Amino acid sequence: MGALADYLPASEKGQSVLTLNDESTIADLLSHLKIKRRVSVAVNGDEEKGLEYKLSDGDDVLIFTVISGG
Repeated sequence: MGALADYLPASEKGQSVLTLNDESTIADLLSHLKIKRRVSVAVNGDEEKGLEYKLSDGDDVLIFTVISGG
């Protein structure tokens, strides 16, 4: 979302379909996309998942920047 869309391959409206190896984790996905900044990741509409969460074929992954404030 937002500035993170620049990390995606050519796509429309910030969405893309990626193919990863079996047993890939969120950390593997972020590495594949070359995202090194701190982000939050939700999978299939569920709450935030950790970096070691294993992805499955067909997962819908949402990556967004971490926002803090007070």
